[in-house]
Amino acid sequence: MATYARIVGWGMYAPANVLTNHDLEKMVDTSDEWIRSRTGIRERRIATETDTTASMAEHAAREALDRSRILPSAVDLIIVATVTPDHAFPATACLLQNALGAKHAAAFDLSAGCTGFIYGLAMANSMIQAGHAQVAVVIGAETLSRITNWEDRSTCVLFGDGAGAVVLQASEEPGGILSVVLGADGAGGEHLILPAGGSKMPASLQTIARRQHFIHMNGPEVFRFATRVMGKAARQACEQAGIALDDINLFIPHQANARIIKSAAKYLKLNPDHVFQNLERYGNTSSASIPIALCEALEEGRIHNNDNLVLVGFGAGLTWGATVIKWGLPVPYQKRQRWYRALRWLYYRWVRLASKVGWAILKLEDRLASRRQPPPTLPPSEDAETPSPAAPPPPEARRNGHQPPTTTPASKPEAETMREGTPE
Repeated sequence: MATYARIVGWGMYAPANVLTNHDLEKMVDTSDEWIRSRTGIRERRIATETDTTASMAEHAAREALDRSRILPSAVDLIIVATVTPDHAFPATACLLQNALGAKHAAAFDLSAGCTGFIYGLAMANSMIQAGHAQVAVVIGAETLSRITNWEDRSTCVLFGDGAGAVVLQASEEPGGILSVVLGADGAGGEHLILPAGGSKMPASLQTIARRQHFIHMNGPEVFRFATRVMGKAARQACEQAGIALDDINLFIPHQANARIIKSAAKYLKLNPDHVFQNLERYGNTSSASIPIALCEALEEGRIHNNDNLVLVGFGAGLTWGATVIKWGLPVPYQKRQRWYRALRWLYYRWVRLASKVGWAILKLEDRLASRRQPPPTLPPSEDAETPSPAAPPPPEARRNGHQPPTTTPASKPEAETMREGTPE
């Protein structure tokens, strides 16, 4: 009997910091009107000092598991799609596995640019269909603000931070992921790239001076590529799933640019009511954009039982991908009440505030500690007379009961100065 991978839980996390177009007007030569007319973006979320890719992924994954009512100990597979991992290694997915307590889960990261979440769904779907996993958690999470050049107005207006997650569970009931289309064109890799920081170009003073640790993008080429592949990938996925374009209930594209989304919808001849768009509030969050959009579409009541969803993305590589999902609400699902969502929002706000207060206290303590330290003692000048250390007594003297000279205990400030000046 065929096995299907169905989405039974979903969750998202958006940092508390909001950066508007008007804020960017004070940073670079741009305007709110220029940004909105060319991208459709009005504001984006920026990670706080305590936010990391792993911590945001954890928030989203916990919310998804909570909705699915599946314990972390029952998870078999964790996939984190990201281009901004916490470290080159270990994988962010392994950090997340430990944070969740999913001790039985295999875990790995996946890098496919903004298409990463679609690639992650494809991998999890294959593992479930092959019988290697019963429950998989797929997360798209990014902290793009930390690799964005905030002096480059062509890129800094585009990107934001966030995370989204889904829980997939094996099911014998037809539905869930019906088809997946993946593609890549490495010839265009140089059009969207982070030049330095890898083994080919390790970090150095030169790479930092040349700002090669920030996103470099050939905007016109990426735009042409996206408008060419988005619609075609969605059409191919629909053909594989055996559904007509008229049967698409909701089209959820990668949230990169309003003009690209409009071009894809026009190619597929979709009614605007069947296209979901939220990039005006989040900007381009790379691999997190599609799962965040999926979560918001569910919260807004745009998705119903047995709806046909088409998710499609493109990104660095260059890569693209699309999937068709037959939506089926999990049996224990209950739509969250407004009071619950408000309480959750207040909780996350409180956590962020507590983190900021904690960091402020630590910084204040460091400053006070530095002020309490005694001033460093200056070394004696070369012409000053310094007593030569006493030579140890000869063996005969020691045998005759001679004791080596004892030093007077240093006063407290002197002792601290001596310890601070001693190399470790």
